[in-house]
Amino acid sequence: MNALEKTVRQFHESWDMRDPERGVAVIAPDCRFKDVARGEAQIGPDGYRADYHRWRAAFPDGEVKVVNVITSGDGPDGWAVVEFLNRGTQTGTLQSSLGDFPPSGRRMEVWYCSVMRVEDGKVVEGRDYYDSASIARQLGLVK
Repeated sequence: MNALEKTVRQFHESWDMRDPERGVAVIAPDCRFKDVARGEAQIGPDGYRADYHRWRAAFPDGEVKVVNVITSGDGPDGWAVVEFLNRGTQTGTLQSSLGDFPPSGRRMEVWYCSVMRVEDGKVVEGRDYYDSASIARQLGLVK
């Protein structure tokens, strides 16, 4: 595993380890990470922490399992694509750009893909792509 892969794995695996500060350690202060489905950007370590706590509050048992990592080379810097599975039971309020959704008690499982750029061992930008309609259906928010 090269240094670039280690960085992006640390970013994602910190969610499953329930250790957001481990993820923060590899985020540049001016990092812009966009959640494409929500149309929102997380800026820097504070944005990462806020998003982590938002999801953890809604899905306390949530899991993030990295399945594939593709990097642009063997060096420490460059682009990476990370495919991962996100799953959990919504036992807390889910805050979203569409409003707040009360606990449904339902389980969701969805595939994500992150496209990330790393410079000097820190994530400087990224985008998450996933099927938000699938999440909404699984939580009973739409039919």
